[in-house]
Amino acid sequence: MLGVVGHVAIDIIRKGSRSWKSPGGAPTYCSFYLRQMGFDVLPISMAGRDFSEYLTQYVERGIPTHRIKILNGCGTTSYEITYLSNDRRVLRLLSRCRDFMQEDLNDLPSVVAVNPIAREVSIEVLNYIRRQVRVLGVDLQGFTRVFDKDGYVSTAVKVDDLIKVLEIADLLKISVDDADAQVLNSIIERFPNKVVLITMGSRGSIMIYGNRRVQVVTGGIVDAKDPTGAGDVLTCLMTYLVGRGEDLVWSFVYSNAVAVAKTLGEGPYGSISRDLVESIVNKLYSRLATA
Repeated sequence: MLGVVGHVAIDIIRKGSRSWKSPGGAPTYCSFYLRQMGFDVLPISMAGRDFSEYLTQYVERGIPTHRIKILNGCGTTSYEITYLSNDRRVLRLLSRCRDFMQEDLNDLPSVVAVNPIAREVSIEVLNYIRRQVRVLGVDLQGFTRVFDKDGYVSTAVKVDDLIKVLEIADLLKISVDDADAQVLNSIIERFPNKVVLITMGSRGSIMIYGNRRVQVVTGGIVDAKDPTGAGDVLTCLMTYLVGRGEDLVWSFVYSNAVAVAKTLGEGPYGSISRDLVESIVNKLYSRLATA
């Protein structure tokens, strides 16, 4: 089983003249999509009472909800996600539940992905998780987001924090928008025993491990409707497969394929299948480049 630590969210999504609400956050995206592929996921999160209406959607999919704490003291973390015409998005934080504390994170599975979305996991708490688990994957995005007075999101990477996270994690996923490439490469070289994923949107992603670099281009394979959550799926599944001891290159291609399949559906509600994923795997292998 894979544990996924991070805030669940209530996303308000705006695309053109349309807008709608749906559950979000890595515990939602990873469990909703990986469950369809037969993987067991344990969401470990917290939310306000306003999230209670979405818990039945987890139960209907056979996803456990006993580690999603419903709290009286905070509202559910909520983002307004506005898609622009150039396929980019603007994020605005509307509300935020409390930070994770050590007492929220006892009795963890042996393989855990930490995918925060609003700085809800501190370096100290990440260290606490590290001491409990065998394999730890981390998505850097929730450690780098900063918010202006109106809640609009930008990123600010502190090199010291990046180094600390790499020291703690077995696998780290970083968006190309989160860190300067030259600085990032110089840091990664110091950690040859780590698996680092660098995502580049429709241009695909790069995996760096040891002295090897593997890249796959994902754009144009499917008619993507919604990329939000694809990075979460990639990080979670890659962490799970590393925890199972699977071949890294196959795991990288397969995780990218499931992430690409996710983009066919809006929010967490897309439908994917093994046949669909296998067809994407075959196409991705034809685009694989190694160095």
